[in-house]
Amino acid sequence: MRKSLLVAGLAVAALVPSLAFAQQTCEQQHGDQVAAAAAAVVGSEVSRPDRDCAHAYGYYDHNSQWHAMATDRADARGYYDRDGAWVDGAPNGYYDGGGRWVAGRGEASASGYYDGQGRWTPASANGYYDDRGQWVASSSGYYDSGHWVSGPTAGAYDADGHWMRGARSGHTDANGVWVADAQPGYYDGDHHWRAGPVRGYYDTQGVWIGAAVSAGGYGVDSGYQGAPRHDVDSREAWLDQRIQSAIGDAKLSGFDARADRRELDSIRHDEASMRDNQNGQLSPQNEAGLQGRLDQLSATLRQSLHGDGF
Repeated sequence: MRKSLLVAGLAVAALVPSLAFAQQTCEQQHGDQVAAAAAAVVGSEVSRPDRDCAHAYGYYDHNSQWHAMATDRADARGYYDRDGAWVDGAPNGYYDGGGRWVAGRGEASASGYYDGQGRWTPASANGYYDDRGQWVASSSGYYDSGHWVSGPTAGAYDADGHWMRGARSGHTDANGVWVADAQPGYYDGDHHWRAGPVRGYYDTQGVWIGAAVSAGGYGVDSGYQGAPRHDVDSREAWLDQRIQSAIGDAKLSGFDARADRRELDSIRHDEASMRDNQNGQLSPQNEAGLQGRLDQLSATLRQSLHGDGF
């Protein structure tokens, strides 16, 4: 049985590079875009000699996957987006599940890093395809007992927030495309582990950037309206990400963001106290109270955003 599993595993591993190779190369990724733009605007910046693959950090393919180029850091000028358009500078953001670009919320200098192979990697990508079409898992650092350890590494967190070096945090789908799995939790701004399924990434300074969650992410509409209502931790994680996303998109004022964050932190604090007194559980009465507060916070956030995203 073990031998069969090993053979199957090797077969899949051997298949992935060939499938990745079937994706567009850097030249193919931007070829049509350049031709169309050149025909429309003669003598424009499209013809700049440093806007080519020899000066690219890398490119995103049509599946929003990052392909890192072996370009010397002194020569890198920009990258190609998933539509084949040139963008100056290194990527600072990520593509959401709908293929829409979400701009980064922090300093550009914290948005990515060079790994041990000298390839620039967006912190949001959790790795890259190399020039052989193989996926290389990589992270900008990790938390060890609540302390951020900066530097390229590979691994994943377990359900208790322990970093497992070398563990996988994703999988390849039937087409050989790397798909990042939901993480079992994250370290917040106070470096405390928050358990619960979340999606996002850490920048190079260890700041958690929550990725936008689709309406179906938890199996209900994005406003958490209707039944069934999900567990307290899942709702807290979703609201945390929604607040961060709204701040990054400049849709939430600083005053409202601080107020919403204080209330969410208060709910989490009270939940932790309740669980401490109930051997890690929540009584029906306590859960109902927390759910009510989360309902109110959702309504407040919805009003601040005028219903956007709910």
